[in-house]
Amino acid sequence: MTRVVAAVLVISWILLGMPEVTGLDVWVNDVLPRPEWLRTAAFATGLVLGPTIGWGFAAVLVVLAWRRRDPRLWKALALHSICCATLLTRWLFDRARPLEYHLPSYPSGHTVAVASVAFTMVVLTKRGVLWGVLAVLVAGFARVVLEMHWLTDVIGAVLGVTGVGLVAALALGLVTSGRELVPHLVRPRRRP
Repeated sequence: MTRVVAAVLVISWILLGMPEVTGLDVWVNDVLPRPEWLRTAAFATGLVLGPTIGWGFAAVLVVLAWRRRDPRLWKALALHSICCATLLTRWLFDRARPLEYHLPSYPSGHTVAVASVAFTMVVLTKRGVLWGVLAVLVAGFARVVLEMHWLTDVIGAVLGVTGVGLVAALALGLVTSGRELVPHLVRPRRRP
């Protein structure tokens, strides 16, 4: 079942990135209020919840894996790297941003970084799903407020990281089922 969920997420990620811009993107971009205080808060959020947290998390994993000689931490670093690598697909999708900018828009790099950290932490610790979701929502909202990304750029980043992350976590042997990641959110299986 986990492989099916991963496949659906990856396919959804690819399909969502196909259109140049959706009607939902334009509507959200037009109706979202952007007072100066919100833009300032979004900018500050982007300084922390973005590539900075992704690179910092990778550095911490390298140090911990090296010191502890723990293969699970090296696998976690590989998982985080694979999740972050979904960002490289932005040149395949080549979507324009709401504002003039030199990099393609889909998927959102800040959201990819935060989602990669959150996903890897949940795989490692088997908890923290709600904190991870909250961090991803805040990071994604900040990017939309700053008009650096369309709403679907943010959604696509989460779909890509989660789908590719599930496949990678299974392949690396970090999980055997998606049920392990969110046991408190999943109903127990019925026994025959």
